[in-house]
Amino acid sequence: MRHPRRLRAFRLLLVAGAAALAAQVAGCGSGGAQVSGGTAAEIASIDARLRGTFRLVRFDPEVPLEPMLASMLEFQYAHLVIRFDGDRILADSPGLHVDRAYEIREPAWNRFKLISYDEAGVAYEAVCEFSGEKELIVHAQTPPWKGVATLRRAQ
Repeated sequence: MRHPRRLRAFRLLLVAGAAALAAQVAGCGSGGAQVSGGTAAEIASIDARLRGTFRLVRFDPEVPLEPMLASMLEFQYAHLVIRFDGDRILADSPGLHVDRAYEIREPAWNRFKLISYDEAGVAYEAVCEFSGEKELIVHAQTPPWKGVATLRRAQ
């Protein structure tokens, strides 16, 4: 039997990690104004680079996962598709659909903070970094899914 809390946590990882997994862009206002720890132009630049479709290719948890969750995670590597559209993170695979609001904060060249929100408005934080043109490294900060996820831009 699946434990609802663990399954919910797993879904949140995928969003925050996509990061996560796994999150509405704040700050697409007028140029130069300070918004969410960065200028509107800096946030818009990160948003433009982030938009699109990714696949989860790896997740290294801070604490080892239980065998059932580890198995579920392995399945997601081949199937999970994550799309950032500027307002929402959409993550889909067989048996999983996640749709969350997100915002970008503290942009600094290739790094930024991504905050995603679940249905209840609970915030999940991740520090993200673009690695080359195709990868996004997501350092999920919110328990229980603390760890590092690698997302690769889909072709």
